[in-house]
Amino acid sequence: MNILHIAPGRDFGGGERHVLELVAALAARGHRLHVAAPADGALARRLREAGVACALHPVVARHALDLGAMRRLARLLERHRIDIAHAHYARDYPVAAGAVRCRRRRGGPGPALFLTRHHYAPLTRNRLYGWWLSVTERLIAVSRYVGDQAEASLGWDAARIAVIPNWVDAERFRLPPGVDRPAYRRRFGLPEGAFVVGCLNRLEPDKGQATLACALEAAGRAAPRLHLALAGSADAGYLDELRRRLGAAGLTARVSFLGFVEDAPALLAACDAVAIPSRDEAFSLGVLEAWAAGVPVAVADVGGLAELVVHEESGLRVPPLDACAWADALRRLAGDADLRRRLAEGGRRAVGRYTLERAVASVEALYRAALTRDNQ
Repeated sequence: MNILHIAPGRDFGGGERHVLELVAALAARGHRLHVAAPADGALARRLREAGVACALHPVVARHALDLGAMRRLARLLERHRIDIAHAHYARDYPVAAGAVRCRRRRGGPGPALFLTRHHYAPLTRNRLYGWWLSVTERLIAVSRYVGDQAEASLGWDAARIAVIPNWVDAERFRLPPGVDRPAYRRRFGLPEGAFVVGCLNRLEPDKGQATLACALEAAGRAAPRLHLALAGSADAGYLDELRRRLGAAGLTARVSFLGFVEDAPALLAACDAVAIPSRDEAFSLGVLEAWAAGVPVAVADVGGLAELVVHEESGLRVPPLDACAWADALRRLAGDADLRRRLAEGGRRAVGRYTLERAVASVEALYRAALTRDNQ
């Protein structure tokens, strides 16, 4: 198959990693891969560095109604006889749909269009928007929660929504027996004698780090060893607010702000537990990574997080924004080694369901089914 992936963001986050690994895996399976992305963007750079066999095309959509980008994509579809076009961000959905419509108006066969939805927020509830995207073969949601949101927003039949979860390279995160945790803590400047709770997420209000700060205060003297390690790039205003709150509560020394950490496996090796207190989530690679590393997790009982984690089996589910409930959960984790072992084992069992091989086979099957229908 001749496949075009459309991902014109300049930064590199979970969505771009998804595209990078999917493109590499499809290319390894013998397909011809094209990627529309900024030539100077992080995704294009990483594809080049990884030596992925794909053609890069410098197409950038400035907004959802970028007619110039639609025309450039339509020419690209025609020139390279693309069978499958696959867009990964909501901003690019109308542009990709417009390019496919343009290609079909010119009398070409037109590729089968796929959209992947990574985000939990509902899509635009507008009949014109839903109609414009109706040239889509399938919308792939990373969780059932996301699929339900998209179905309700677009008014599509449930059969047009496919759920294919994200994945993790478990071997990359698996920690060796007898890992030297103190050495990893020294690397990140974390206290060796503390119970370190990691939160690996961008620092912004929706990710809920403020709830963890309040939980640390609520835990008080009952859990003096608790220490938070907050890793991720930060919204400056939110970071300042967190620092002020911690300073006023006398907790500055019990929280480490690590910034963006490239080597997530190393940070997980330094942590006793991972907390994900988001207000909402579509999915969570952080859960999969912690599971693979054998680190117990506590997550907010919302959205894709609730779908992933079985309470008391593969993690703890905690009411979102409830600092007292979070304080109780962190105290339980810090004080109960048997609980930590049980949750870590549950996570190791669960993570085996989330492999790249399984996801790529599912995506490839959807592609083939679309082309088979088109050729009948």
